[in-house]
Order: sequence, then structure tokens, then C-alpha cells
Amino acid sequence: MRVKLALWIGVGLTGLAALPLPAAAVEYRLQVVSLHEGSFMSFLKRGELADGATGPGLARLQESLDRGEMPQAALLYDRHLQAVRESIARAWGGVRIRVEARQGGLEQELWDEVRWEGTPGEQSVWVVAPTTTKSQELHRLALKGLGPLRQFQPYTISVDSTKLDAVKAPLNFLWLHEERGTAWAQYASRVLDLRNGIGAVVGVNHNPLFADHVYLIVSQGAEPTTYKAVLVWRRREHSDRGNLESGPSFDFR
Repeated sequence: MRVKLALWIGVGLTGLAALPLPAAAVEYRLQVVSLHEGSFMSFLKRGELADGATGPGLARLQESLDRGEMPQAALLYDRHLQAVRESIARAWGGVRIRVEARQGGLEQELWDEVRWEGTPGEQSVWVVAPTTTKSQELHRLALKGLGPLRQFQPYTISVDSTKLDAVKAPLNFLWLHEERGTAWAQYASRVLDLRNGIGAVVGVNHNPLFADHVYLIVSQGAEPTTYKAVLVWRRREHSDRGNLESGPSFDFR
């Protein structure tokens, strides 16, 4: 009897050892900043406007932001990074996140930053949703995930097109899918490329006088990672009131 019991316990322990262990939590950070188009363009070098491009100009831009050396007039401080509520996160294929947040614009901290612990392989969802009538159009953006900072222009594409790192769609279309819980399953999963760990969906505001919304989707990697997004804004064409209220572009070359 004792021999049988010992064999049974040994088999049981072997079976437990074969079970997959839960993944340990990993710390992630997301840093986001909004710039005037002219300020962003002043850093770029030849060839860095191609989609997915990187280079010394973008590296210098990141260094300037990291060191807090960007001129104050280059930044837009009326649009901040936010965590979405749990129901919206689920609609975008994400999970609930408990986050520590820090807003940029104070002293040398130019980035908005969120920090959280998450599980590798899951997604987290963030949004920049300004309510301003100034600089309404998100024209370009630069994203840093697993590699260097890369520049993109969001495009409208169909669900059977090649996936991109940055796409755009009407904001009311995205809101409809959020309400249905299908923003990821029926749209974003078919058009957004997350192989670098971060992608962006721009919701083009159906009221042209108001600013676009930007959803940032982070695919959480196996190692602690700091993700970055530089959002580049300009006045929307054919929006007279917004153009009057917006100031001129700045070039800090």
C-alpha cells in the first residue's frame, strides 16, 4: 500500500510539474507627446518621411524630448494620454490596466507617461482624445516599440488590405464598434500591424472643427519595454474657424 501511495504521489507531482506556470508580471511604460507639424518636420532628414523610416533626425528628436530640451512652443499641451475604461479596452482586444500616470509639460518632463505591470502577450489600450478646435488633424506620428523611433502617416485602408502600423477611420465608425464590442475583432485586428509592439488607429472626427482621437494599442512583450509615440498635429484643411483659432506653425531648425 505504501509503495502504491508513493507511486501515486510521484505521478501526481510529475503531472503538476508539466503544467504551464502563470507568466510573471512585466513592467511597461508608454510615453506620448504632441507636437506641431512644423516642429516635427524641422528634425527630419532626407528620406525620413517614408512610411516606417528611421534615421538620425528622428533619433535627435527622441533625444531632445528625453532630455527635456524641446522648445515649449513646439508642443501642444491641451491633449493628454488617457487610459480607457475596461469595456472599451475589451472592445479593442485589450485588458484592464492599473496604471500610474504622469503628465508632461512640467519642468523638463515633456512626455506624458503611463507605467503599469502586465502579462506578456496581452494588449493594453490608450487614447488621446482632445476636445479642442485647434490643430485638429493628426497628420503624422512616430512610434517606438521593439526597435528605433519610426515615422508613419496614417492611411485609410480596407479590411482586406496589407496591415499597417498606423491607420485611420471615421471616429463615429470606431465609436459604433466600441459600443458593439467589436472594434478589434471586426476592424483593428484586420488592418493594424503590431509586430513592433505598438500601433495607432486615428479616429477622424466627424465634426471637422474638433480634433481627431488617437488610439494606441500596445502588444505587451516578454521584456520590460518603454514604448513611445510622437503625435504630429496640424490645422485641418477646409475648417475655417479652426484655422483662425490655430496659431502659425513653428520651425525650430
